[in-house]
Amino acid sequence: MIQNIKKLLLSPLFYLWFIVWAAIILFPSLYFTNSELIIWNLGYKYYITETILTYTIALLFGIFFGSTLYKIKTFSAWNSWVGVVGWFLGILVAGCPACSITLASYIWLASIVSVFPFYGMELKFASILFLLYANYSIIKDLSVCKIKK
Repeated sequence: MIQNIKKLLLSPLFYLWFIVWAAIILFPSLYFTNSELIIWNLGYKYYITETILTYTIALLFGIFFGSTLYKIKTFSAWNSWVGVVGWFLGILVAGCPACSITLASYIWLASIVSVFPFYGMELKFASILFLLYANYSIIKDLSVCKIKK
């Protein structure tokens, strides 16, 4: 595992895609989040927790995408659907609760997100767990191609 992390850290391709995708996830979320409204309605602790979770999702997705592209370049294989699920959940709830409901309504999930007691923060935790597992599984087998013929 340590050897694989060293390989990633020596790869310019990893850094390029890590920065690009972490920024793509993070900047729109920070730009469209109305921090004053969230603090007023849900409290400062909720806002801080949401911000930390958003940064974590952005970093984990950047690592996932960078390491996946490194592996694709090495073996021409895509093998981590769990990361895609984590990415989807992270994007779904990356902004403020009102934005999450709006985004979810476009794909008919507004009623599902609105029943959560923490306004979708549960999905952020689930997204982080999926991304942690996806990063672990892709970095663990970075030098191994598991495609069955």
